[in-house]
Amino acid sequence: MHLKALRCLVKSLRSNNVVMVACSERLCSTATRGLDVAVIGAPNVGKSLLTNQLVRAAVSSVSSKMDTTVQNVNAILTEDNVQLILVDSPGTVGQRHAREAMALNHNKVLTEPEKALQRAEHILVVQDATATGDYIHHRVLHLLHRYSHIPSSLVINKVDMVPRRSDLLELTRILTNGHVAGAPIIVVEKAIGRLGVLSKMLALHDDSIKLQDHKWQHRFRCAIAKPSYRVGYGETKQLFSNIRGWSNFSAVFFASALTGEGVEALRQHLKDLSMEKVWQQDEMAITTKSPQQICLDSVRAALLNTVPSNVAYCLRPKICEWVEDGDVLKIVVEILCEKERIGRLVLGKGGQRITEIGRRVNDHMHNLFTRQLFVRVLIKHKGQIVNVLK
Repeated sequence: MHLKALRCLVKSLRSNNVVMVACSERLCSTATRGLDVAVIGAPNVGKSLLTNQLVRAAVSSVSSKMDTTVQNVNAILTEDNVQLILVDSPGTVGQRHAREAMALNHNKVLTEPEKALQRAEHILVVQDATATGDYIHHRVLHLLHRYSHIPSSLVINKVDMVPRRSDLLELTRILTNGHVAGAPIIVVEKAIGRLGVLSKMLALHDDSIKLQDHKWQHRFRCAIAKPSYRVGYGETKQLFSNIRGWSNFSAVFFASALTGEGVEALRQHLKDLSMEKVWQQDEMAITTKSPQQICLDSVRAALLNTVPSNVAYCLRPKICEWVEDGDVLKIVVEILCEKERIGRLVLGKGGQRITEIGRRVNDHMHNLFTRQLFVRVLIKHKGQIVNVLK
């Protein structure tokens, strides 16, 4: 009798153990994963459009002019049990450019790229395939050296504008110092997409640094010890004048943010790099940016696309009305102009320019929020609305 009871107990334990193992495997398979990614690069390389493509939503405002992004934008994609948080950062510029070209009298645009790296688990360096120089921007190199402990990937963007795709292989060799994932590049014919695989063995510093003299090494150590915004633009330009690439990229991707070519491979790469973690944001969220800020950024991008740059950078739109009228969201944005002639320039002949600005903003907001809304853009000078001349 005791033997029979013992056999029943063992059988029960075995059965329960199978159930427990099955439950454990099921929990592991459904455990949430995530990755924080910093997107950095020189101005106008297509960081914002690439970010939008990766998260499948027009979160970052995009224009044909440089310096559209002036502060970090968190873009979120949650799918396949993975949450990717991409931080789209401003282009790496100097203080003089921020003050004179962008009409900004604060350092935020200078500090944001490094701020994006401070919580990143992976770095995407975006490079314009059509750029005249075959080198990584010196400010980007400074950031890569300061945060060399964070794995990074290179994205060569705008490949749709490159007549000969074979030229990309030589560009890749230069920008990576001939190494990807810790191994020499073997040049073979391959489709646009991914080059290289993730390596757990990453060197702490670029090998080319060791070839420099002691005086340079001292300047390098002093520069790397300071945040990027505290190192002069000319200083980093001179420091990295003979260094064109970064040897520690774990992978290289060829992509076109405009056409979407190569984006899926890059998105999957980031998902593969994700780690088991609790999600930071709701699974339905696409950004941490407020709807009001999205609207203002959209107006600013529309201005950059339609108004001369020297005028557009100086304009500061503000929301004066945000009202729910039944099922329709009504938004009124004012653009304050110091001079009436600037206001008339923004209006355009017969109001054509302001009409185009309104169309762009309404299309962007409607596509992003997928709801009924209407954005009205007003031009004001000294508190009065500037109307179209009849």
